[in-house]
Amino acid sequence: MARSWSRGLGAWLLMLPGVVAFQPTFGGWVGYVPGLVGVTLGALVALLGVWLRFGPALWMGAVALAYLMVGGSIAAPETVSVGFLPTLETVRRLVVLTWESWSELLTVTTPAADIPGPAAAPFLLGLVLATAFVGVVLRTRAVVAPLLIPIAWLGAGVAFGVHNAPAAWWLGTALGAGLLVWSTTHRLHRSRDVNARFLARRAHGLSGTAGKAATASAVILLASLAALGTTVATPDPGRQVLRDHVAPPLDLTDHPSPLTRFRYLEVNQEEDVLFQVESPPQGGRLRLAVMDAWDGVVFNVSQDSRKYLRVGREMPQQPQDPVDTSRITAVGYEGIWVPSFGEPARVEFTGDGGEAAARSLHLNPETDQLLTVARFAPGTSVAVTGTNLAPLPAEARAGLSGRGVGPVKPSEYQLVPEVLSENARQWTASVTSPYDQLRVIEERLRTDGRFSDGRNNDSRAGHTAERLAFMFNSEQLVGDDEQYAAAMALMASQLGIPVRVVLGFYPEQAVAPGEVWQVRGADAHVWVEANLDGVGWVSFDPTPPRDQVPTPDDKVPKPRPKPRVDSPPLPPERYEDEQVQTEEEAVQIKEPEEEPADLGPLLLAVGIATGSLLVLLSPLLVIALVKLRRRLRRRNSGTTADQIAGAWGEVVDRARDLGFVAPRNLTRRETADQLQRAYPDLGIEPLAGRVDSQVFGAEEPTQGHRDESWQESDSLRRSLLATRPWYARISALFSLKSLRRGRVEASGGHGTPKRDPRARRAEEEPRPSHGRRS
Repeated sequence: MARSWSRGLGAWLLMLPGVVAFQPTFGGWVGYVPGLVGVTLGALVALLGVWLRFGPALWMGAVALAYLMVGGSIAAPETVSVGFLPTLETVRRLVVLTWESWSELLTVTTPAADIPGPAAAPFLLGLVLATAFVGVVLRTRAVVAPLLIPIAWLGAGVAFGVHNAPAAWWLGTALGAGLLVWSTTHRLHRSRDVNARFLARRAHGLSGTAGKAATASAVILLASLAALGTTVATPDPGRQVLRDHVAPPLDLTDHPSPLTRFRYLEVNQEEDVLFQVESPPQGGRLRLAVMDAWDGVVFNVSQDSRKYLRVGREMPQQPQDPVDTSRITAVGYEGIWVPSFGEPARVEFTGDGGEAAARSLHLNPETDQLLTVARFAPGTSVAVTGTNLAPLPAEARAGLSGRGVGPVKPSEYQLVPEVLSENARQWTASVTSPYDQLRVIEERLRTDGRFSDGRNNDSRAGHTAERLAFMFNSEQLVGDDEQYAAAMALMASQLGIPVRVVLGFYPEQAVAPGEVWQVRGADAHVWVEANLDGVGWVSFDPTPPRDQVPTPDDKVPKPRPKPRVDSPPLPPERYEDEQVQTEEEAVQIKEPEEEPADLGPLLLAVGIATGSLLVLLSPLLVIALVKLRRRLRRRNSGTTADQIAGAWGEVVDRARDLGFVAPRNLTRRETADQLQRAYPDLGIEPLAGRVDSQVFGAEEPTQGHRDESWQESDSLRRSLLATRPWYARISALFSLKSLRRGRVEASGGHGTPKRDPRARRAEEEPRPSHGRRS
């Protein structure tokens, strides 16, 4: 017995390299928790199962129960009660995570310790594999075959891991050494057992077993050192993991460009409070969307989902500059874009919908754009800690003259109107450095342009190629932030300068320290950022002052006398001449004042939970259905004598499921005799006698005899089940022992019957045969 427990401990130790392999994915000491708890809990389940002699049903039930009881604290801590007790929401979440956690594990950014869902994957896999591994080594004498399980466990940790795994060299060596120790130890034990059994004399002094153990230890040590040395000396070819081949499940094509919302913000929501900001940084601008893509119709955020990483509270790139913490609460805003003041380092959601927003938080590290698929909606707050990307003061801007472009690759914008390219070259002909070119374009637009938000129908919304070409071919430039920022970005891109367009908010007057900033639609602005050498992203404001409006004569644009530059072909999609309707204007559905409760989400959640539970319990349901079909066939098929014999077959099968071994070639009375000795307090032999008398009697049995036999059979089956503890009863109900083929049904059950010798004598009587079973 002691050797069995030592085998179990050795099996648990062999699972530890796989635990370490999963750690870099989550980071810190927390990274060891899911795998370690899983393999430890699995080992305990296996010990309990071997000690109590679980059947297949109890093995599966114990694993499922362990997963549901402990998994909440590991993978869904926000759903548990009192810190660890699972709730109905915990069960629902864990059932869904049995398949969702694997894709989440591959698509989140690492370290993922702050994202609870993916932790279910190593916890569940470790639980299942450890239960199987420890259970096999305790119940069998197998040595080599079970070792495939810890190898597969380590392989899973590598495949679902990350590129940077400092302990990777040691893990393979440690597992290889452990496998050698395992196999060598078992070989030495078997050799010692054989010697102790067959040899009368024993060696004195240093035994042969001790010598073999010393030799094996030396070989293991040398092999481990050689493997480690070879690994260190060999050039690293690059670690391949599954996350390299999996794209995050994010589809941004379902969401319109944030810039199409600008006119709605500045006009329709001018006085509406959109956000409340506590502790805003001095001079900071609340950035809602950073757009670096252009398709001839709109500026938009990058549509490449591979650029967006699933993140937790801690961002993968931590800024080096001083950081500020601000709390932003959504009031009148609802959307997927999460505002911040610059480069975020830590993001933490609270309030209504905060947990859902945190679970679906994504970051584009190239633009520091935050978004949550669950939407940032009224009542949700987010505390953002990060670097403030505030505009440079005038003194700092003056020292940038002569600066070149930064290391960021410029975007290659297509369908840029020729008039913008021509003006960019003409305006900047006298300067050479990228910063000076940007300054000239900014000043020219601010000086020559006129501001209009379209309230007087003198400026259309939108920034398509056609809209910008019309604007620059008119007698006077007329537009708002949307048109001027888009025009400057396109002009700068034609000069090879990396730029992007930012939609955000800043007040006309600075917010006093300690004051809560009520962000309104009137604070909405659009500006341009350019990446300059040694400085990073620098803000430019090309929009003219709001009081610099068109004169009455300029409301109807007139053609310029100079030769007009033709605009490019119209893009496939273009806005109408009337004011563009943004998503909020176009999609306004008036809801009735009183609407019945929407049970759709609740029914969907119940359906998912029920379906998942049925999938987990499907093996048990199949066993129960097979046994029910067998029972119905015995009771309703064949002659009345066959149906009476089937009642006895149900008793024998129940005994088999409880562990009784029915020997071959026994008659019904002989089987009953053995069963009676096993269960002396039950009336087994009387039932067998009555069944024999009715099956082989001279008179044909009646339906009343059949019903009486089945009633006694059901009562006896319940009594047999009551002799065992509750956990053994569950195991018996779903046991496969009575369903195995190849046995001889001495009981007279289904299958090919073995005729009792008395049946041959009965056939000589004038009563016709009923095909009765023994």
